[in-house]
Amino acid sequence: MKNKKTYSNILICYGTRPEVIKLASLINLLKKRKINFKTVFTGQHSDLYNDVKSLIPKPNYELKIMKKNQSLNDILINISNDFVKILKKEKPDLVIVQGDTTTVLTCALNAFYTGVDIGHVEAGLRSYNLLSPYPEEGNRQVVSRISTYNWAPTKIAVENLKKENISNIFLTGNTIVDACKMHMYPIKYNNKILITLHRRENFGEKIIKLFNELNIAAQKYDNIEFIFPMHPNPNIQKHKLLLKNIKIINPLEYSELLKLLSEVKFVISDSGGIQEECASFKKKILVCRDNTERPEGVEAGFAKIIGTNILDNFNWANKSYKWNGNNPYGQGDAAKKIIKSLGF
Repeated sequence: MKNKKTYSNILICYGTRPEVIKLASLINLLKKRKINFKTVFTGQHSDLYNDVKSLIPKPNYELKIMKKNQSLNDILINISNDFVKILKKEKPDLVIVQGDTTTVLTCALNAFYTGVDIGHVEAGLRSYNLLSPYPEEGNRQVVSRISTYNWAPTKIAVENLKKENISNIFLTGNTIVDACKMHMYPIKYNNKILITLHRRENFGEKIIKLFNELNIAAQKYDNIEFIFPMHPNPNIQKHKLLLKNIKIINPLEYSELLKLLSEVKFVISDSGGIQEECASFKKKILVCRDNTERPEGVEAGFAKIIGTNILDNFNWANKSYKWNGNNPYGQGDAAKKIIKSLGF
């Protein structure tokens, strides 16, 4: 990067549970090195924030933007109305965001309109399908265009950005590996399966099909315990009575989720983050999506894209469940590399 700046007033923004998890190592390292920063929690995941708030210091600003049945447009407008006031008050010289949520897009756009540099953690993930995942694919493509620093987690992410003529790319690894290293449990392969399903593109008929296939699998493989920490989203919750043979539990705190992940045989999920966490805990995963912006897992052999076809692919994971490859998401030093790229 030409004319590298010295940043003295950094503002870090997050709004969802995964963002807290993936920014924790960076926030805590900045604090340890006594680098000046403040944080903004937009409240996009107000119901799940309590599970992970102990991972980071209390935010300097906490917005109360969530309302019942609000749209993505509502979230964008409500965050903007408050965040632009924070920008005017704090006058940061760098805004850092992570990932691809509406929080990320909104904070980055407002920083861009205010003339503030932007650092994008986990830049370069792509499915190249604007409807899957929606709205995340569109969000992250926009943020890449306006970011001053694109901190790419993998070589594939770097190549994606280069193909789009994006500049200022830094290969850092994924901060999820930093998080997993802080919560590393002994790896076991007990006779149980972890399930997580929550993505917007699976709402409606797809979630009904997934739940029906899970029921049949649980009946067929009744010696295996199927454990489902169910997301609070009403589009998932309203179908839970379809599940007759599944152990449904409340969402787990992050350390508890990783402990369970360390113990299960394999995973069935539509989550992006858990695809990465599976690599750290050497677990195979059936990815209940039509595509993934994390092809590294497929290439490494621990992830398989299955859409809604759980039954047809169940034995791919169940019969040969151990995976011993190298983690494609890095060595757990992403936060250090990000800070180094800023000249600290």
